[in-house]
Amino acid sequence: MIEVIHSGNAGQFGDLLDKQFRLRHEVFVGERGWTAFDVDGIHEKDQYDDDAAVYLVAADDAGAVAGGFRLYPTVLPHMLSENFAQLVDGALIQRRDVLELTRFAMRKSERRSRHYFELLLAIQEYGLMEGLSGFTSVINPLRIPILQGFGLEIEPLGLPAMIDGETTIAVLFHVSEKCFARVSKSVAIEDSVFALPQTSRRIA
Repeated sequence: MIEVIHSGNAGQFGDLLDKQFRLRHEVFVGERGWTAFDVDGIHEKDQYDDDAAVYLVAADDAGAVAGGFRLYPTVLPHMLSENFAQLVDGALIQRRDVLELTRFAMRKSERRSRHYFELLLAIQEYGLMEGLSGFTSVINPLRIPILQGFGLEIEPLGLPAMIDGETTIAVLFHVSEKCFARVSKSVAIEDSVFALPQTSRRIA
């Protein structure tokens, strides 16, 4: 199941959040070589891991973290606006009903697992709960057809470009009841993916 962690409840989920930062280190520093974000040899963090961030973390009953991602307000300076604005053709999306989705990380053994499918569905379920219309993100364009195969609706915001040796594209993940239904059917999950009923928490 998935926990929603934010500044209001981070004290309650401190251990889980710590494990998520450790997993991010394994994935982004250990596997992808992002040494600039190596905090202490154990955790991976950047300037957007602040009180405005919300984390969706998939964990099992024993408290082991399988994966998760970070959400951030686009109305604040964020990764796309400050580091990858050149990927967007036209004006940047900076609205309260659109958040940025970054740092999607999965443990190797959990990739394509139920936890992975729950996180894909959580993109839609959380978006609907919060009254959002979408999430911006920066991804490898090779991921687009894979994610579309699960039912996600993805709109490119510009052309792909090479950044630090990797082909990268800015996209918008649309949120809708129809998209939620498609993803739910594709991953064969009918119940809520969240551990407890979530109360709406608008960020920024």
